[in-house]
Order: sequence, then C-alpha cells, then structure tokens
Amino acid sequence: MINHESQRSWTVYLRSLSGESVITDGWSNVVRDLHLTKPMFLRLRIMEDKNIEMDCFVDNICGESFLTVNRYGVLKIIVIPEAYVTKYFSYTPVNDYYNICAACQIWKVETEKINDNYVFTKGCPKLFHDIGIEDDDILLLMMMDKETFDLKIYRQGVEVVLTNKDKSEDESLMEIPKDTYYQNVQFTFCDDNDSIDQLISEVLSYNLCRIKYITIRFFNIINYH
Repeated sequence: MINHESQRSWTVYLRSLSGESVITDGWSNVVRDLHLTKPMFLRLRIMEDKNIEMDCFVDNICGESFLTVNRYGVLKIIVIPEAYVTKYFSYTPVNDYYNICAACQIWKVETEKINDNYVFTKGCPKLFHDIGIEDDDILLLMMMDKETFDLKIYRQGVEVVLTNKDKSEDESLMEIPKDTYYQNVQFTFCDDNDSIDQLISEVLSYNLCRIKYITIRFFNIINYH
C-alpha cells in the first residue's frame, strides 16, 4: 500500500524488472489521482505491514521541507530553492543564520544572498567536511522550527546513514573566501537540462504521466529514526 499525506492510499505491486525492484501495477492510479504530470522527487519511506509512505516534492518542496542537489562542491554551499523562499519567507525575512542538525549534532550556518539566490555559506564547509557530503548528494532539509533544519543525505537515491563523528576544530573550514563566490559573477544556481535528465533517470520517476512503473531507489528506512 502506498499512503499519501492527503489520506489517500493505493494498492500497488512490487516486481523485479531488469534486476531492479520496481512498483508496477497500480502505479498509474497514483499518477492519475495525484496529478503527477511532471518530473519530481518522490520520497518513499518503507514502513511495516507492507506499507509505503510517499512524499511528493513539487518544485523541490514538500510541506516545510525542501530538497537540493549538491552540485557546488568547490563552493561548499547549500542553495535554498527560490520557490521555498517565496513560499515561506514572503512576510518574514530569511534568518541571518540557521542551525542544521545531523548525526545528533548541530552546525551553525550563515545565510547570504548571491546572484538572487539565498544560500547557506559560512559554516557549510565545516558541515560538509564533518559529515562527508559529496558531489551530487541529494540534501533533504526539514524545518524543525524557525531557526533549525534537520538534514538527511541521499546518495544514488538511498539515505546515507550518518554516524556520530567528532566535529572538526579547524577554523579554516568555517568559510570559503568571498572572492571564490564572486569571481564568477555569472555563476548560476540553475541546473542545465541535460544534467537534470540524467539525475532523474537515476533516482526518481521521470515523466510520470507516461510511464507505468517507478524504480525504488529514493527511500528512507523507518528503522533509521
């Protein structure tokens, strides 16, 4: 059973296709009823009793959570989707800093506006170093309160189990020099279409209105909590 926050449920079948586990029969009903007419990230949480909780990230947003793909390894920043800023910060300004929780620890990161995008900058390099964030990792940030996000990392569609590590005391990891950000004033935070298509084919359902199945890769095991 696939369960959605709208309180709707669907019976689907899990099969093996070309060596991968896929949801087939019944998936077209999910696509139709939820109007999944464009590519998007789907978070599948495997529960007990053959149930799956599904979250749909429209424009990379679901509720008070957002997703971003780490494509800026050199800069070591986290980009906040523009749609998320528009939705949640229309009447209250974006904070100067936020706390990010991961692996039972907290990192303080500062917020800056670069090229019309809000990004987490100072403190992020230390966060990246301490928990081992890699290029192309999918970062899920869930708002806990007005100053705190909980962070989960997905690699090749599967949640990375974060372990407790000693936080680095190297202050040089706290900040990338501002010249590194601004030396390319035309630097864009928008992904090109080719890279988007490649990513979508790997970890989520692409062009949902035309396919009849979804490959299970992007999920969160409930036992991790």
